[in-house]
Amino acid sequence: MNVLQNICRIIAGIVFLLSGFLKALDPVGGALKIEEYLRAFHLQFFDFVSLPAAIILCCAEFVTGIAFLKGMKMRLFSSLALILISFFTLLTLYSAIFNPVEDCGCFGEAFHLSNWETFFKNIILFAAVLLVYIRRKTFSPIALPLWELVYTLCYTAFIFYITVLAIIYLPKIDFTPYKAGTDLLEVLENPPERVYETVFVYSKEGESREFTIDNLPDSTWSYLSSETKLISGGDEHGQITDFVLKDASENYVAKELLSTDSPIFFIIVHNAGNIGNGECRRIMRLAQIAAENGAELYIISGDGKQLPLDIPMLYTDYKTALSLNRSNGGLVYMKRGLIVNKWSKFDYPFNGIARILSRDYEEITANQTIEAQLFLQVTLLVILFMVFIVRYVSKRIYWKRKRL
Repeated sequence: MNVLQNICRIIAGIVFLLSGFLKALDPVGGALKIEEYLRAFHLQFFDFVSLPAAIILCCAEFVTGIAFLKGMKMRLFSSLALILISFFTLLTLYSAIFNPVEDCGCFGEAFHLSNWETFFKNIILFAAVLLVYIRRKTFSPIALPLWELVYTLCYTAFIFYITVLAIIYLPKIDFTPYKAGTDLLEVLENPPERVYETVFVYSKEGESREFTIDNLPDSTWSYLSSETKLISGGDEHGQITDFVLKDASENYVAKELLSTDSPIFFIIVHNAGNIGNGECRRIMRLAQIAAENGAELYIISGDGKQLPLDIPMLYTDYKTALSLNRSNGGLVYMKRGLIVNKWSKFDYPFNGIARILSRDYEEITANQTIEAQLFLQVTLLVILFMVFIVRYVSKRIYWKRKRL
């Protein structure tokens, strides 16, 4: 039984750690997912808590995963894990049945599971956590209570620091479809083929059923509604199936802009009301520097509102704007339809634009990809290494002192 409980402890620990860490890399994306759930349950008036809730959730999952892997404070964290997985299991069961949200966001934007896949994953995880919870009193401490508290606070501070950096300076790893290296011009010139099907909903004796145009029921059924569904070629996670930019006259200009050889900078605005006068002055300064170096600068609005600036305005939908840049007022550099680099509104490269434009843009994107992959791999390896080393050393010191 000890072997089984340790296997369950390690499996649950790894899942919670990965889930929390990947969410922490993109807390704004996590907040967007929480907003989707709130709207699905008609609780959109709670949208203001989405970002704090996303931060709290990723911190709780990460520290719970660490605690499970270390075998630290198991009475506390097995209870917390059971509460979390019970809630998520019920939520994903509802999502699997009614599909209010296409993806639960369990692992952020890093990789996606269908609602049914997520539910079955949670069932397995629930069983593992439940066994650990039942056996929680059999786990021995790995250190003195004070040191276990210190470990907990240090890991909490670490993951909170990661989330704050991601909010201020953009995620270190971009899991969105609009990451550096994405060729938007290719998307526009070779859009995926889409296949649609219209389904008709009829009812009979309290039963509702869907029918296709080639398989309509007899007259004993009563018509309720119809819906056109995307069968294939639609929005797949991690892929762009459409990219729309409109100018003030409602003209589609994305392909025309992206086809030019000139370097282009886009300021991405999700919420124009939160862009103050100071930020407007910084944007104007950036536009001037870009023009001096032969580049164009546009503002892309995701909420349909304008900024009081003498800069061309373009419009897209809110979710696309948020995927292009998580920072409200963030900067995106593009060349020949390729997304080259991104910056948050807090670190505009005022003094580096000339150097950036002089470098090969494909080399910049390649470096961005390599750096992101190295960061993810090295960070996870260091975290896991430190977890098991600290667990081993702490237990040896603890039991050595206890024998004395």
